[in-house]
Amino acid sequence: MAESIYLFKRTTKILTPELFTKMAAQMNIKEKPAETDEALFISDGTRSLAFARPCATFAGLLFFADQSVAWGECAKKPVSEARARGWAEDLLKKFDLTPKGGDDKRIRLDFGLEAFQSEAVVFNGKERRRVKAKTDVMANIYLNGVPVVGPRGKVRKIFKETERPVMVHAGLWEGLNVFEERELVREHDVVAAVRQGLTRREECGKRPYDVREVRLVYFADEFRGGPDLLAPEYHVEVELRDPQQTGKEQIQGPRQVVRLRAYR
Repeated sequence: MAESIYLFKRTTKILTPELFTKMAAQMNIKEKPAETDEALFISDGTRSLAFARPCATFAGLLFFADQSVAWGECAKKPVSEARARGWAEDLLKKFDLTPKGGDDKRIRLDFGLEAFQSEAVVFNGKERRRVKAKTDVMANIYLNGVPVVGPRGKVRKIFKETERPVMVHAGLWEGLNVFEERELVREHDVVAAVRQGLTRREECGKRPYDVREVRLVYFADEFRGGPDLLAPEYHVEVELRDPQQTGKEQIQGPRQVVRLRAYR
């Protein structure tokens, strides 16, 4: 019997202008919000916060940007991982932004935040050295053991020298329901389909290639009209190689991720 997999229907959180204004105050923005049918937006000229409402293309996406700070510039002393993660967890909990799976036993949702400090290489004219540049907070989301990725299924926050972030991207849902149970495409069939597709390309058909990774994921894509589905995909990473390079001379070639539907 063929293995099956669920497709899920998402519901998007509804933020009132009052709650959105309180959220902006957490980011030190004290202006009044503007609102349209698709979004809420607030800005003081340097800091901006936006939320996409349920019918928008990126429904449920919360985005904050602080333009008074250069995101790529190395912080003198980045905030610790523990403090950054604590601030992020507090924001999600205070405004009830964490994703939910409901009481359906067919839905097993695992959500957690991970914080780490990123490094950069600086050169003073004489020597290069690695320094701590910033602190990142990212979410690990698994739905029935399958990772959730994509713009509407992630959390990322960038911190510099204080607990207040300079960037927030939180694309999450408020609820999930099982929409359909479908047959799962076998990984072997997916790789075969990718290979067949590559042979039809004029350029790729003349170059050797390697399939580097095959991942089954739930891809939280844009909203294209109801029902708003969270559906499984295979992401197949392919590396093209230079036929003139052999043995130890080989270097990493260009890579591409091919997305294929994971259900029938």
